[in-house]
Amino acid sequence: MDIATIIGLIFGLFLVFYGMSEPGTFTPPDTFFNLRGLAIVLGGTFAATLVNYPLKNVIGMLKVSLQAFSNGTGFNHMEVIDELAQYSEQARKKGLPSLETILDGIDNHYLQMGLENAILERDPKKLENFLNNELNSMIDRHSNGQEIFYNMGSYAPAFGLLGTVMGLILMMTRQAATSTVDSYATGAQDSMSALLQGMGIALVTTFYGVLLANLLFIPIAGKLKTRSDAEVHGLNIIKAGILSIHSKEHPLIMREKLLTFVDKDTRKAARQATD
Repeated sequence: MDIATIIGLIFGLFLVFYGMSEPGTFTPPDTFFNLRGLAIVLGGTFAATLVNYPLKNVIGMLKVSLQAFSNGTGFNHMEVIDELAQYSEQARKKGLPSLETILDGIDNHYLQMGLENAILERDPKKLENFLNNELNSMIDRHSNGQEIFYNMGSYAPAFGLLGTVMGLILMMTRQAATSTVDSYATGAQDSMSALLQGMGIALVTTFYGVLLANLLFIPIAGKLKTRSDAEVHGLNIIKAGILSIHSKEHPLIMREKLLTFVDKDTRKAARQATD
């Protein structure tokens, strides 16, 4: 589990709870808990998402959302660079076809598929196009999941506002139906108190919409984008390594090229380790 995501959600909810609580206590008023308002926001957001996207994309969204709570891709840049350097050394000594024997033992699908095509494809340009197409397809798939959550982050406040408008309309019409000139003159204070109470209840749906959008939907979309960017960066290392292996570059030259993908400190440590 990604501890940062969990801590962020818990800390955010704690601060919201603290802000809702009565002074000197940690007990929010019952006004903040409205099942009908929550149903309008969550139900409306989910319904709008179903209207906007195919059902399979919405179902897939639930699976994708779990990545926001995972520890990421587990991609160790230096391990992959060392692994690619070994494959390069083997390809230079025994030829590219010798890499067929190690394909089944490779866990990374992109690396496995790229090496397999490097063995079969003679044209480096076609190989590069293939690797780029696979990478772009993955980016598009990831972008779809991020887009759904970003859109849900825009739907939720809109349905929260819709619930508020509905509540205000009902409150005003009921107030007008029950008020008369005589009752207003004799009970203006009670009428105003009831009006303010009803307005507070109506605003709860806007509260739900803003809370869900800014603490759940949009942050999850952002975390998914961060995960995707990290994975794309790792796969770009693999792509560069495969192209170097295919062009029969010297392993040391390839290693130096791949080290440009990592940060300065990691690069320095890696060079010191090989000296």
